[in-house]
Amino acid sequence: MNIIIFGPPLAGKGTQSKRIINDFGLTHLSTGDALRSEKAQKTELGIKASEYSSKGLLVPDDLVAQIVESFYHNHKSEKGILFDGYPRNTEQAKHLLNVIEKDGSSIDKVIFLKVPKEELLKRAVKRAEEENRKDDKDSNIVLTRINEFGNSTIPAINFIKESGIKTIEIDGNQSIDDIYEIIKSEFQ
Repeated sequence: MNIIIFGPPLAGKGTQSKRIINDFGLTHLSTGDALRSEKAQKTELGIKASEYSSKGLLVPDDLVAQIVESFYHNHKSEKGILFDGYPRNTEQAKHLLNVIEKDGSSIDKVIFLKVPKEELLKRAVKRAEEENRKDDKDSNIVLTRINEFGNSTIPAINFIKESGIKTIEIDGNQSIDDIYEIIKSEFQ
């Protein structure tokens, strides 16, 4: 089972992804973690990615696609993959669906966590303090990331919906446990 989890920055994708992985055994693909790892290792890809993300902009499709496609082919399993934070725009969505289709597989479900902008900004302040995440400390950069999600990722979600893939929209402004109960019910 291949699943995509969508949501704006700070919607709780990572938190819910951990639970899904633990309970259902899916392989986790977080482009955010993969890109942060590349940056920390100061690889050529990581350096290029930093030029964009430090300004709150999305990393270009070709750089992200290289990471995702390689990960998919190297980590696919019988239980499937949970795509966390990817695709981020319509071109990436087309690319992902094409890669998976060529492999004889498909995306089975999409989970979309919806959270109001004001709540996302509150979460950014909290996460910056608790986890010392540099990318959450500047509210202008956080706002740019949130707006970028609306401008780029919402059309990708719509494209995927129009492709006939079941999309579950969840109010992400509830408790972590309540959100997960909704998600779990979709796996049964």
